[in-house]
Amino acid sequence: MTDEGDMSAVGEFDEGAGTSWEYEHRYTVLVTHPAVCQAVYRSASRAEVGMSAEAFLAVAAEMVPLVGETLPGSAEQGRRLGAWLGFRRKATREAQLGIPVGRAIARTLCSLALHGQGIRRVDQYVHGCSVTADIPSDVKTFGGVLAVTVTGTGNSTNVRAQAEIPGQLIDWGKSRQTLTAFLSDLELPLELPE
Repeated sequence: MTDEGDMSAVGEFDEGAGTSWEYEHRYTVLVTHPAVCQAVYRSASRAEVGMSAEAFLAVAAEMVPLVGETLPGSAEQGRRLGAWLGFRRKATREAQLGIPVGRAIARTLCSLALHGQGIRRVDQYVHGCSVTADIPSDVKTFGGVLAVTVTGTGNSTNVRAQAEIPGQLIDWGKSRQTLTAFLSDLELPLELPE
């Protein structure tokens, strides 16, 4: 393998020398590997997008007209005010997995794709990476942020995930459900070859 800063070997793996994508910690290398790309694509194709909070409120506003400001506009103003006041719901979970770091990162990417959680940012570390993704808006919340840090060596990987829903005092269990689904996904092969 090459140095951290050298990207000349992106996508190159020497399976015969005992090095494979499963032990690769660099995000930019993993996302170019055909097995990982195909698994993420298959997961994304199975994603089910539910009704957003905005769409739900638009339908509700048609059924129950309000005097003055529309319901979706009022809800958005309330969310912004709540965020400005520092309201947010946050939950964090950690898991220790008996799989290589590359496989854990690939499963993370598949889970994000499966749940329609678009990647916002990736930060690279010596033994892993952090991926920040958007939690889509739904009938419970106006969306949020899922931050996942995956680090590991050998066949041991630590995963720390934090779900945050800004602007709401109550998230109706969305943070907890997001983390439960994510960590459950990490226990599955998720379209990846064994």
